[in-house]
Amino acid sequence: MRTITLSTILTLILIGCGSEGGTGGVDDFVVSLSHTFDPQLIDVAEETWDVCQSWALRNEEPLFVRKIRQENGGGWHHSNWFFVPDTAYRPNPEVEGPDASIEGTWNCRDRNFRESLAAAAGGVFFAQSTQTLSEVQAFPDGAAFVIPPNSVIVGSTHLLNISGAPLETSMRFEIETAEEEDVETRLSLFSFAIQDLNIPPAVEGVPTESRTSMMCDLRDAFDLARGVEFTDYKIYYVLGHYHDWGNYFNLSFEHEDGSRRTVFEIANSVGEPIGSIIDPPISNEGAFKLRSECGFINNTDKTLTRGLSEGEMCDFLAYHDANIKVGASGVDNAEMGVDEMGRRVFETQCGGLIGFPGNEPL
Repeated sequence: MRTITLSTILTLILIGCGSEGGTGGVDDFVVSLSHTFDPQLIDVAEETWDVCQSWALRNEEPLFVRKIRQENGGGWHHSNWFFVPDTAYRPNPEVEGPDASIEGTWNCRDRNFRESLAAAAGGVFFAQSTQTLSEVQAFPDGAAFVIPPNSVIVGSTHLLNISGAPLETSMRFEIETAEEEDVETRLSLFSFAIQDLNIPPAVEGVPTESRTSMMCDLRDAFDLARGVEFTDYKIYYVLGHYHDWGNYFNLSFEHEDGSRRTVFEIANSVGEPIGSIIDPPISNEGAFKLRSECGFINNTDKTLTRGLSEGEMCDFLAYHDANIKVGASGVDNAEMGVDEMGRRVFETQCGGLIGFPGNEPL
């Protein structure tokens, strides 16, 4: 998610996940699998972003994933997790030593790990909302995504210690699976990531509020991924993603007459989940376009651009039943004026729209 390339578009099928109010079915969560990763030690004010961790599932049969719960010990700015074949990202003994294993903690560069390649090789497992300590990703009854046999969960982590003491912290996942016969809908992903952010600074010490949006027509992506005309679909789960200055996210269908219908809207702060189960799922009802929008309040004297802890993001993912993976990046940021609330408004073009077949045979 760092450069505007084909690999970036593949990487877009991720971003941070949560559930509305941090629940998403947590009260009736039935744990099928669980794993706690090795703890990471980060010093005061230290930031790390090239540490990967892996969990070998050793599953002989497909896993139909209904819910995922993550918990961590703090210091996790965000992290992105993928399922890949166990033949991917094998240990590199020459660099890592003879004791390196497929499961554990390792330097991402030592195994040539790239989020984009992981998304292409398998799929997205989970992506953490910014600075959340606990959250659940859940789908309506009868819906799940599929992890193939012999898979490994691999995550790239971004940790930041803002406390006054060294921090030892770990991530834990719990998974609720379903039986194959109970799964009526197998889910795939849409994901947008606005690359060209231009969030205006405070003026004479007064924070500046702004909105940035991107609208994509998905017809070409359907044709590219499946060689078929655009079809109706339903959305089952949505997650927005922004950092410290974000205060709003909206995802909407847009019809040809310009009317919009909101799929999901939230105004949570950093540290809270910024996603929700959509139950019942919402149909696009013929709308070709998806529009995402983020709101920001910039209290610094700098224009904020896309980045990690000192930058911002405006991303989303949505699980749906159209059996295609679609990614897009927002480019060519343009200021459009001021809205009725006095917020400065920016729009980006839908750049690099690309589609891939989903996980199910056509």
